[in-house]
Parts: sequence; structure tokens; C-alpha cells
Amino acid sequence: MNFKDERILVTGATGFVGSHLLSKLVDAGASVRVLVRRSRAASLEPLSAGMAVTTVVADLLDHGSLVGACCDIDTVFHVAGYAHAEESNSARSDETHWKVTVEGTRALLREVVRAGTRRFVFASTVKAMGEGARGCLNENSPLDPQSGYGVAKRVAEQLVLEAGRRHDMHVSVVRFPLVYGRDNKGSLPRLIAAVDAGWWPPLPVIGNRRSMVHVADAVQALLLTAEQPVANGQTYIVTDGQIYSTTDIDTQIRAALGKGQPRWRVPASVMRLGARVGDAIGRVRGRTFVFNSDVLGKLTESAWYSNEKIAKELGFRPTRTLAGGLPEMVEEHLRRKNDC
Repeated sequence: MNFKDERILVTGATGFVGSHLLSKLVDAGASVRVLVRRSRAASLEPLSAGMAVTTVVADLLDHGSLVGACCDIDTVFHVAGYAHAEESNSARSDETHWKVTVEGTRALLREVVRAGTRRFVFASTVKAMGEGARGCLNENSPLDPQSGYGVAKRVAEQLVLEAGRRHDMHVSVVRFPLVYGRDNKGSLPRLIAAVDAGWWPPLPVIGNRRSMVHVADAVQALLLTAEQPVANGQTYIVTDGQIYSTTDIDTQIRAALGKGQPRWRVPASVMRLGARVGDAIGRVRGRTFVFNSDVLGKLTESAWYSNEKIAKELGFRPTRTLAGGLPEMVEEHLRRKNDC
């Protein structure tokens, strides 16, 4: 599909993936409408400066504000979510996940159907499937989401696919693992800063397997699912085709920062002890400590996925790997550090 003059609505355009998607669509000549919360409208201005973008101030938590947002729209890219809340596991955050991701998506779909929009692409996460499996997971693997975030995304996926079947609308679901690249504000930039500051110790050799994807390829996947008819009613996992261990990531970060490789590594037993100490500190303080058993699990468990389906059906070919993406992230980190 040629996106030139295509009328497109993007939710989550102030976020990491959404901002890159917005830029790509504008460059392609699309007529883009952005749905943004009032509190985030100011942050959209520098992103859309000089772009042919219109703004609709609305909130997924305020269903009435969505009325009319999809009028005269051909395609919706629903990328919005509860920002970084996947890192929080509490009853309150689970409730917010449900309200934003499930009820918000349900309300947006009502407006999409009412407006007669032809295509709807939903940005989801591999957490809708679950993590920690020893083997490589694909779209046919059993679903076992482990968090309120993952459960909410999975239910929203079902809503999207059902709406496509009921209303003869082109719908697709795209599941992302950890997405990296410039402008990211997630865990990887924090790890870069910690290694650069010298307080993050060299990790032991961890033989886990993790999947990731560069933001440019995440955007590529979203566009492919919108433009190719075979993607209708389908769910796709997107990765950069590489397998990373936590030790690989640590090593590559040190290389990108120009640091020599460590002569020693923290023993795994010390990390486990530190995690238990962090758990105890968190219980005493009543809030999560920076390093605990949950963080240790994320560092040591596997989250390994196949992108074979999207490669075979849509011709997806990743253009970046972590080795190519880290220098731009390190450059951004150093610039921000020097500006402080």
C-alpha cells in the first residue's frame, strides 16, 4: 500500500515506538491524525514540528472523548498503552492496565466500527504470551501471560481480532519483545547509564536467550501488517532475528561505551544473595528496591521468540541488530549527560 495521502490515526504517538511510526508515516506522505491526552499534548509539539499532523485531544480512560476521533480515517495504528507500567506488579497497576488497554481498546474499536475505518493494527507485546520458557516460542505456542500487563494485552488482542471478524475489517496484532534504539527511555538506557557510571558490576556468564528488536524494524512490521492483505486477522511476533544472553548485552554495552572487557565477573551466588537482600529492604521500606528477585529473574530468565511467520508471510527483514543500535543509544546517553 502506498501511504501517500492515506488518512491515518495514530495513538501513542508521544511514546517510543509511536513517535518513530509518526515520523515514518509523515515522510511517506500520509495525512496523519494523532490522538493524544491533554497532559501529553505539549510533548507532541517538538515531535510534530514541521509535520502535516492534526491533533485530537482524547483519553482512552474517557470514552466520551473518543467520539468522532476516527471519522474519515482509513487506518488506525493503536500503539498507546500504560507507559512503562509493565515494570509494576500491583493490584492498582493491574487495574489501570485493564482500564487503559482493555476498556480503552474496546471503546476505540467502537469508534472505528462506527466510522467505517478499513484497517486496525494493534501493537501488543510478547508478554501477552508469557516469558521464561526454555525453548523458542512462536505464534502457536501456548499462552501463559504472567502479569496484569500481559493479561490485559492478551484480552485486548482478542477484542481486536473479534472486531475484525464481526465487522469485516482488516485487523492485525503485532507482538514486540524489548524494543531498542534512539529515544528509548526504558531499561536498556538505564543499564547503559549504570555501566557508564561504573556502579553496575560485570555480570556472570548467563546462558539465557532473549529476543529484541530495533524500533525502525518495529515500525517496519506495523506498516507491513497494514499494507498486506494476507496480514488480515493475523498475529505476528517481531524480532531482529538474533538471540542475546544477558551477558552478551552487558558485553556489547561495554564495547559501545569504549570500556575494556572486565577481568572479573560477579559470582552468580553473590547476585542471588543481593536479590534476597533487596527483597528484604523492599519489605521494610514498603516499596520495591532497585535490585531484587524480580530484577534478577529478568536478567537470568529466557524470553526467546521466532519471527519466522512474519518473515515468511510478509517478507519482513530486520535491518538492525543490537550491535548496530547501541552506538546511537550510547551517543544519546553521552549527549544528555554532558548537557546536565
